[in-house]
Amino acid sequence: MAGKDAKKILVRAPNWIGDAVMALPALEALKALYRKADITVLAKGRTVPVFQNNPHISEIIEYDDKRRHSGISGRLKLGGEIKRRGFDTAVLFQNAFDAAFLSFISGIPKRIGYARDFRSRLLTNAIPVTDEIKKVHQAFYYLNIVKTLGGEVPPRPLPRIYISPAERSWVEEFVSDNGLKRAFLIGAAPGASYGPAKRWPPEKFAEALTILCEGRNGFPLIFGGPEDKEACREVSKMLKMRHLDLSGKVYLRQFMALVARLNLFITNDSGPMHVGSALSTSTVAIFGSTDATLTGPLGPFAKVIKREIDCSPCFERTCKFKHYRCLEVEPKEVARAAEALLKEKEGAGKGRK
Repeated sequence: MAGKDAKKILVRAPNWIGDAVMALPALEALKALYRKADITVLAKGRTVPVFQNNPHISEIIEYDDKRRHSGISGRLKLGGEIKRRGFDTAVLFQNAFDAAFLSFISGIPKRIGYARDFRSRLLTNAIPVTDEIKKVHQAFYYLNIVKTLGGEVPPRPLPRIYISPAERSWVEEFVSDNGLKRAFLIGAAPGASYGPAKRWPPEKFAEALTILCEGRNGFPLIFGGPEDKEACREVSKMLKMRHLDLSGKVYLRQFMALVARLNLFITNDSGPMHVGSALSTSTVAIFGSTDATLTGPLGPFAKVIKREIDCSPCFERTCKFKHYRCLEVEPKEVARAAEALLKEKEGAGKGRK
């Protein structure tokens, strides 16, 4: 156990954006357990933005495993950097051997994480991976680590991403510069790095956006990283109304700030889905080969659409039967779900007044 005397805690973050977002409730629970402790997050570059501006974190260390911290010499260098900071506890949300190895060579006295990837002997508290824990939502998987330390687990974990005033000002300037002050902003994220079994077809994205823009001053914003440009370009080509394809054109923090400003967000099961959900943006997510009970969005205004078929969830990156029937969701179905979600959020807003 870490003990109530933990003063300097190093948290090894998950490596993917969606996983990092799902770990945020556990990070918050850890801070609630050790209120006086300084919590530092060790994260790879792509997930660093998830943790920026978070009030529960004192510092973020970027783990540059491709350059500065690559190879054995790079790991030893990073281990030395961590050791000089004098952490007394390491909490490993990341499952790999590498996470345990770094905390071990850094001389951190207490090292807590799951007994995975042949790393148990490097941990002072190796948590068993039971059949039960394999069946819970990923957020509860991370929260269980904090629970073993004596922390409380909320009945409904809600990840939170924090947008700064400066970032909100940037968004308002962006909206104004593009003449979108009065527009109903609808975001779309047609990519999914996992593989085609998680990608709803671009033509269906375009049709859903067209339906949702009708009868309102709708304006689509298409989002994606450099690897999603082709899918975003396909959606863009099919849209007849004015829109912006922002794929590869904004930084992740800018993307987050823009998503916080959206009226509606349509996305695949992906990192952007979790971002939208964590920002309480009305988010409709189309699921394919994966299981929403394990990795679905947790925000208060998120809805999952999925075609239930016998072979799903299979968790495959590509469909071994070549039919991708799990993604046979009609644009009208997505549009109806979006309209229902918007009414639900509007009703919740009125209820708070």
